[in-house]
Amino acid sequence: MRTLDGQRMTWKHATLPLGSALRIAPAFRATAVAEDSSIETTIEVAYTAEAGRYRIAATAHRAVGSTMEITPSVLRQVRLGEVLSAAVPYCVVVELAGKPLTVQALTTSDGRILPAWMATESTQAGPVADTLELVQLVYGVAALAAQPPMRAVATEFGIPERTATHWITKARKAGLLDGITYAVGRQPDGHHRAE
Repeated sequence: MRTLDGQRMTWKHATLPLGSALRIAPAFRATAVAEDSSIETTIEVAYTAEAGRYRIAATAHRAVGSTMEITPSVLRQVRLGEVLSAAVPYCVVVELAGKPLTVQALTTSDGRILPAWMATESTQAGPVADTLELVQLVYGVAALAAQPPMRAVATEFGIPERTATHWITKARKAGLLDGITYAVGRQPDGHHRAE
């Protein structure tokens, strides 16, 4: 993870406030090598307020290894969304006990943003102010990474999707999700569903 000018990404680069408690890096560059191919992929990403999330602005690919060639078939296998999803936690900062931390520093070994005990306590407490702050964190990270945030909230807290939607609505009404959006697109019935 690097800034666009090549500096190693730290919490200090998260200068853009988002929602009520998040700060994000306005732009970054991420590089990864897919495990199933010898292609190194670099993405340049920028946050856009209109979209309310990070957008990939540029990509570059490089063959690593002596026998690999980049062909159209190989390029179809490059998963840019996975690179973006893996990079976003390094670019989102929250403050805990007065100390700024990247979401990556909070993420558990099994990929959860919230420790299991915290998710359980929050679920038991229901959609109170502290829980809604955590909803903001989970929703924000998922939306910024162009992943379905409602599903992320439901999974992270171990709650039904209907309950997650209710909690997200309460967080949005409380102003916790200002500047964070996720367009789920057109549904099979032709209507747009907001999340």
